[in-house]
Amino acid sequence: MERNCAAALAREIAEPVVAPRTGAALDKPIHVLLVEDHREAAEQTQIRLAQEGEYRFRVEWTSSLLEAMQRLGKPGIDVVLLDLGMPELSGYKTFRAIEAATEDKLPIVVFTSDESPVSRDLTLGCGAAGYLLKRKSSPAQLRQALGSAVIGKCGHR
Repeated sequence: MERNCAAALAREIAEPVVAPRTGAALDKPIHVLLVEDHREAAEQTQIRLAQEGEYRFRVEWTSSLLEAMQRLGKPGIDVVLLDLGMPELSGYKTFRAIEAATEDKLPIVVFTSDESPVSRDLTLGCGAAGYLLKRKSSPAQLRQALGSAVIGKCGHR
């Protein structure tokens, strides 16, 4: 399926090594890269992901896009949980920067306060695995979106 988006941001980033996950591999925690510039929001998100549910998560937090892009050059991340309102960029441009860093090899779930239909439509149209609003999503919805994103990405390899 072709995407109706602007060309990816040009970056020289090492290709992340991504191990495929199968049903058996989900016995291990899903490694989430949380890209969130506010410490309180990051802590609340980590609490939401620590709750009991179908999936277990290991969360690694970065507070800037640059840190996130550098981290994505190394192996070990299964899914990116991305806030669109970062200091360096905002909106779908934030998504595009992270997408370029993953070279479309990792699912990206947007977790934001941006209720704009334009942001939602652009990021989903560009390939986001999900778009959740911080104030309107339950911990169960967040955990399910991340788990489904990882399973769905592996199913398309």
